[in-house]
Amino acid sequence: MTSADPRIERTRQHVLACARELLLAEGAEAVTFSALARQAQVSRNTLYRHWATPEQLLVDLTLEYYVTRIDDTVTPAGIPEFLHGLRKNLATSETASVLTALIARAERDAGTAAALQRLAAVRKEALARITGPLSDAQFAALIGPLFYQAFVARGRLDEAFVDELVALTTST
Repeated sequence: MTSADPRIERTRQHVLACARELLLAEGAEAVTFSALARQAQVSRNTLYRHWATPEQLLVDLTLEYYVTRIDDTVTPAGIPEFLHGLRKNLATSETASVLTALIARAERDAGTAAALQRLAAVRKEALARITGPLSDAQFAALIGPLFYQAFVARGRLDEAFVDELVALTTST
């Protein structure tokens, strides 16, 4: 979602950068238009021109992070590298904060639910480049344990966990 006018795009990127800073410093609940307008030194009207709601801004922030930073820069050689990369990403405070907020909001906001579906599709496409076509069940079986460990069990999500997961996956 970029504009042909470079000034508008610069403003959008500046606001997203400020939103990331605010998110990391204070959490997803702190990313309000009032706080973000102060942080980015723009008017709330400027924010509303780009995003109708703070939720939409968080969706854009998340999609931009996954699509431009993860998939364009990381080309894993196999399933173990893919899972280790995903683990590393899930272990960052930015990812954890944004995904937790999006998951909570997806029940009441169709745009947020669609963003989560897009994130899943991005990850599935990246894995399919390694494995070939995957069913939803195959994809969920591979990445589900990482999300469970990170967001439900709140347990250790280290390299040893992924190594054990890879061993289980390749032994069946």
